[in-house]
Amino acid sequence: MKKLKHIIPLFIFISCCVFLSACGFTTTYVSPTITVDKIITSDIEVAANKAMLSGVSIYAEGKKATGSVISMGAGVIYKLDKNAGNAYIITNYHVVYDSGFNTFDHFSSNIYVELYGSEETWLEKVGNGVTPHYGSTAMSANVVGGSLKHDLAVLKISGSDILKNSSARQADISTSPAHLAQTVITVGNPLGNKLSVTKGIVSRESEYIKYSDFEDLIVRCIRIDAPINSGNSGGGLFDETGALLGIVNAGNSDAENIGSALPVPLVTNVCDNIIFGDESGLYKGLKEYDVGITVAGMNSKAVVDEGTGLVCVKEEVVVASLTSLTLTRGLQIGDLIASIQIGEEKLNLDRAFQFEEFLFKLRPGMKLTLTYINNGAHDITITPVAA
Repeated sequence: MKKLKHIIPLFIFISCCVFLSACGFTTTYVSPTITVDKIITSDIEVAANKAMLSGVSIYAEGKKATGSVISMGAGVIYKLDKNAGNAYIITNYHVVYDSGFNTFDHFSSNIYVELYGSEETWLEKVGNGVTPHYGSTAMSANVVGGSLKHDLAVLKISGSDILKNSSARQADISTSPAHLAQTVITVGNPLGNKLSVTKGIVSRESEYIKYSDFEDLIVRCIRIDAPINSGNSGGGLFDETGALLGIVNAGNSDAENIGSALPVPLVTNVCDNIIFGDESGLYKGLKEYDVGITVAGMNSKAVVDEGTGLVCVKEEVVVASLTSLTLTRGLQIGDLIASIQIGEEKLNLDRAFQFEEFLFKLRPGMKLTLTYINNGAHDITITPVAA
């Protein structure tokens, strides 16, 4: 105990000396220089930073008998004209429809969009409802069209000075479909707490899921294990280069790390169709056509790419049914469909869903050509009928 009494005064004396010596000299503080090269150290970081600039948070106002309701979600800048301050944004249908009606065909009348880094919106709970408080960076948007059965909607922003002076960019679109175990990034607005990033892998490159609370809707999706929460809906799923692979649409509340995203071929074909209608003024929403044939997949199997070692699923695409448009044209049920061509674009078919999704490329006045196998290869040209 005696030793301790001597140690304490000594400690205090040394501390005072240090303090006095620090006060007795003139020092110069030099701020450290930090560059982006020093912060970003991996490809996935570069990809995430790139992807984030094409993301937006979305707030859609609706009405219910109990008061106002706010649907919070995210979106992806699909087409951008910064000089004009115009943008088309892709999101989920269920983010922007007005749940205050008894049907699913009413969109929210007030929709606001914010860019990453310029998010000022906050929500105040008032009675049974919610009152949104938008900052100066919130941009008004309107729905130009959507497809309930594909859970996709397209928003439009026009003449925004915020867009003109921002670092926003339109998403790069992946030219390759998602593959098993591929690293993916999601950008969303979880719980309305502003845009953020999560990371995972592709668990299945294609499957069908059923929405239990949205018209029992069944859609084709990519399954992912990245964390998905309420508010992630409509945000982008990106690959390890920052290219868009899909639009996040659902999470599984009964299991951990099971989420899903609508794949890019479906998303772009549907949304390009909607945007064409808006720009041309020829129609509103998604324009679909009857081509007189439905298809089905048979003899599905896993195939290994010897060059990359990647596994994909392939199947035979065969005629499942015919209507009056095609019954007398030589096609027969069970014939294999090798390819489909619309305009100058031709697709060799490996999966049945490719046929259905490719049809969204049809525009008024266009025809399509099918190559089918029945005692040799044959071509048939079909004039579609508006559905």
